[in-house]
Amino acid sequence: MMSNQNKIVRFAPSPTGHLHIGGARTALFNYLFAKKEDGKFVLRIEDTDRERSTSEMSQEIIDGLEWLGLNSDDSPWFQSKHIDTHVEIANKLLEENKAYRCFCSQEETEARRVKDGKVQFFMYDRYCLKLTREEIEERLKNNDPFVLRFKIPEGETKFKDRIHKEVKINNREIDDFVLLRSDGSPTYQLSVVSDDISMNITDVVRGDDHISNTFKQILLFLALGKKPPRFSHLPLIMGADKKKLSKRHGETSILEFKKNGYLPEALVTYLSHLSWSPNDHKKIYDLDSLIKDFNFSAISKNSPIFDYDKLNFLNAKAIKEKDPGKILEILFEDSEFRTKYESTEIERLLSLIELVRPRMKKVHDFIPQFDIYLSDELIYDESELSKLNTENKNLIDLLEELGKRFEKITEFTEENLEKLLREYAESKEIKAGEIIHPLRFALTNTTVSPSIFEIIIFLGKDKVLLRIRGFADFLKKHVFSD
Repeated sequence: MMSNQNKIVRFAPSPTGHLHIGGARTALFNYLFAKKEDGKFVLRIEDTDRERSTSEMSQEIIDGLEWLGLNSDDSPWFQSKHIDTHVEIANKLLEENKAYRCFCSQEETEARRVKDGKVQFFMYDRYCLKLTREEIEERLKNNDPFVLRFKIPEGETKFKDRIHKEVKINNREIDDFVLLRSDGSPTYQLSVVSDDISMNITDVVRGDDHISNTFKQILLFLALGKKPPRFSHLPLIMGADKKKLSKRHGETSILEFKKNGYLPEALVTYLSHLSWSPNDHKKIYDLDSLIKDFNFSAISKNSPIFDYDKLNFLNAKAIKEKDPGKILEILFEDSEFRTKYESTEIERLLSLIELVRPRMKKVHDFIPQFDIYLSDELIYDESELSKLNTENKNLIDLLEELGKRFEKITEFTEENLEKLLREYAESKEIKAGEIIHPLRFALTNTTVSPSIFEIIIFLGKDKVLLRIRGFADFLKKHVFSD
């Protein structure tokens, strides 16, 4: 029995596309399992598709995992650097009569699929397995192209999956799949098994769309005299329409989530909810806490639904809990924002983050708030005025008189401001809200904001008075011009 120290798992994406949500969830569960078992988590880039794989996509995958905190314990393993080993293994199987050359062209096999003018389900009929040695040598002498096929043995193949329990298949249902293409390049099935052997992989955690591949790969392990790793197949993530999650459901690339204002700890926490769940659905977890709680036996085999409302809830919570300095660092990654505000006193920027973040759902929601609270002058939006009750013809007088009262305050504290404002409303025989709402709009150009008293203190007396006068002038021109 292997010790926990020997557990090695791999996350093996192909750089033919972005690192998406499903892949990130798979990477996370691999990582949690490895760390729970004091084992190793290794990134393997399966880049043998020469036409579609790109170094840029490989780097994006690495960057996405790094952003999530899922760092490989070794340098990334690039499959394309180990093709010679893949081919060597295929030739070994050929020498041991566990594989055979197939000279059938695609046109020939396609023709054998048609019966009575209709295309039928077709498994390779082992036509070339019946060739004599002389016929094979003649074909080779003529340089006839061929692929190398694995010879499926008789019997059944089964394995114990951590999630799906025992899974089995009659080998008659498995095609003699190709190991080497006609150009000599290895196929997916061969490369995966070869690399798993070379990397000493003990456990494979991946999506359950790979179950059919697992049967083939187990047969390859056994044919090579190697013990297969233990398999765990995660259910696929679905969109709200119960169809496999894809770009039509919204962001799927991990770095797209970063770009759109999500925090990695929120996304990691939410990913952990998909088929498994830590103890508290409303808590933001760090990786160490998830590792401590992780339990494969608690993973459901039902497909989870990706729910943006739940993710947004967790992201808003993560923003509330995150150190303001870290939020500012993220904001400064935007060159335009950095250029605009890097000369502003850091403490003021941090205070603003503290002020507005209770209402922020995404990091980029902060950016317009900086424009509102730090600009010298607000440009009021006429369309927003409909949310404000401007029927009171005395509104301008109310605001201007309030401004004069603010001028007389020597100490801008919440207690002093609230007392002044409520006494002022009482003296005018109106509810406090009838002056607080237009004042909020005067100071922020919006009807929704943090506490009006916190806003006043943050802006300071001079800017508050300036904005009250500016809004009064705006009302004279655009609302009460008659």
